[in-house]
Amino acid sequence: MEKTKYELKAELQTAMVLPKTLQAETQMMPMQGATIAMFAVYGRTDDDRKVWVATFLDDEEAMAWVQASKVFGRAVKGAVIAKQLEVTDGTQAADGEKAN
Repeated sequence: MEKTKYELKAELQTAMVLPKTLQAETQMMPMQGATIAMFAVYGRTDDDRKVWVATFLDDEEAMAWVQASKVFGRAVKGAVIAKQLEVTDGTQAADGEKAN
């Protein structure tokens, strides 16, 4: 029997966001049997895509980083989070597709 090697390559889409769009959000995440609060920082692109740029364990550190980014005024690079469109039939619509 011949074995075939399959290779899957995925690329993470990145985008630059302006500091004025940055916001820290509290997210509860499981870690070694416990649930802890983590503070993810997101921004938005001009076409309203959500972009994850950082995660912190301390809320004050997250807010300080956001404030410093705003003071320095430089765009920040992050990972694009696919925009979920409205779903009417119980299936997820892919980014850019319309759910039926």
